[in-house]
Amino acid sequence: MQVAYEKLRVDENCLFHFQEFRQRQFTSPFHVHDEFELILINKSHGKLYVGNMVRNFSEGDVFLFAPGLPHCFYNSAEDNDEGFLAHAVVVQFKRDFLGKDFFDKTEAYKLKKLIELSESGIRFLNPSPALKKRILNLNKPNNLQKLGNLLFILSELANTNLNELLTSSPVAANYINSRIITDIMQYVAENFRKNITLGEASSVAKMQKSAFCRYFKRRTKKRFTEFVNEIRLIHAQKLLVETDKNILEIAYDCGYNSTSYFYRLFKKYYDVAPLDFRNQNQGSRHLFKTS
Repeated sequence: MQVAYEKLRVDENCLFHFQEFRQRQFTSPFHVHDEFELILINKSHGKLYVGNMVRNFSEGDVFLFAPGLPHCFYNSAEDNDEGFLAHAVVVQFKRDFLGKDFFDKTEAYKLKKLIELSESGIRFLNPSPALKKRILNLNKPNNLQKLGNLLFILSELANTNLNELLTSSPVAANYINSRIITDIMQYVAENFRKNITLGEASSVAKMQKSAFCRYFKRRTKKRFTEFVNEIRLIHAQKLLVETDKNILEIAYDCGYNSTSYFYRLFKKYYDVAPLDFRNQNQGSRHLFKTS
C-alpha cells in the first residue's frame, strides 16, 4: 500500500467520473484527491482508514468523502472466501461540476450542508435498496438522465439523518505523505490477530524503536500501541455484533492473550463492557452485515 495523491485522468467533457472495482482485494492506496468521492461497497468487508481514524466497513455501506480527506479501504484475503470478489462503485465530482455557485443557491442548501459534513467523512447507515441500485446503475444513461440520477442520489443522502461522521473534525492530509505510515497500516491490518511487537513495527519502518515511536505519534497524533488497540477493538465490536463467539474466543481472535486485559481495555475505550455492548447492539446487526 503506497502513499498517493490521486490525479484523475477523465473526460473533461463529462460532469462526473464513474468507476467500478471488482477485485479480490481493493488495491487503492491510502490517498487523497481533488474531487468529492461517493462510494458504494456492493460486496466486501474490512477496515476503512479515514483521516487518522479506523472504522469497519461492510457490504452495502455508502460513504462520501470531501477533497483532501485521506482514506483507504483494506479487505484482507484472510477474511474472504476463495473466489470472493470485492465490488465497489466510485463516483467522483468537482465542487464546481454544476457551476461555481451551485451549492450556494437556495434550492441546494441541504446539499451544501452535506458537502460541508463530508469534510469529516460520512457513512450513511442502512441505505435503501433503491438508492444502492440507483448508484450501481448510475453509468447506464448517456444523457441528462445520468446527471438527474446523481442529483437525486445526493438529494436523498442530504435528507437522511441516518449517517455517521467518521472523524471528529476535518483532518489535514499532511501526515499521509509518508510511505512509512502506510506500510505500518498494512502491516497492522494483516497481523493484528498476532502478537505485534514494537520491534517488529520499527523493523517494518526501517527505524530505531525510539525514532519510530516519535515519528508515528507526530504523524498520526496517536501512539503506536493505541493504533494497534484501535484496530483490534474495532474488530472486536464487529465480532460481538455479528457472531455468537464468547469473550475468550473474541479476545484471542483480536490478538489478546488475556481475556481480563481485553475486557478492561474494551471498557476503557468504549465505556461499556463487551457483553453489554453486544446486548445493546443486538438490533443493529444489519449495520455490521458482511454477507
